[in-house]
Amino acid sequence: MSKEITSERKRKLKDLTEDDYKMIMEAAGNGLSEKQIALLLGVSQSTITREKRANKHFEHAIKKGRVKAINAVSSKLFDNAMSGKETSAIFFLKNRAPDQWSDRQEPSTTINLNQIINDAKDRIKPPSNVNIIDAKKASNKSPDPLITNQADPVHASMIEIEPEKQKK
Repeated sequence: MSKEITSERKRKLKDLTEDDYKMIMEAAGNGLSEKQIALLLGVSQSTITREKRANKHFEHAIKKGRVKAINAVSSKLFDNAMSGKETSAIFFLKNRAPDQWSDRQEPSTTINLNQIINDAKDRIKPPSNVNIIDAKKASNKSPDPLITNQADPVHASMIEIEPEKQKK
């Protein structure tokens, strides 16, 4: 069983020829992923990653293949859009001028949190012309049996005793 594993072992990239680089560039240009290029070359994906770091010519072949393919497709798309093919024109405009041609409209909202907080503070402040103590005195003309501290009108309404506790 160990013989099968060693015979299936991936090879390492050494001494790539110009034909190899052309094949790599063509494969990348045809849309193959690095994993697929690794399978094509009979190596692991980690070998491709290492080779790209160590061999700038290898990395350049992959990038150049992708750029050539993108250039060919975008040229064809542009030609189709200019010849009046509606789908190509729409696709081109949505990708080249998304601010004007996007299907999705992003809502734009500006919130001033300082203003919201200040408005909330203003709502919970008592009016400056009302004297709380005077208002309490005016409303407490007759003694209230539920209020325990009649001498302190400011805190009097805050301290209440339930009728059954008051009897004890």
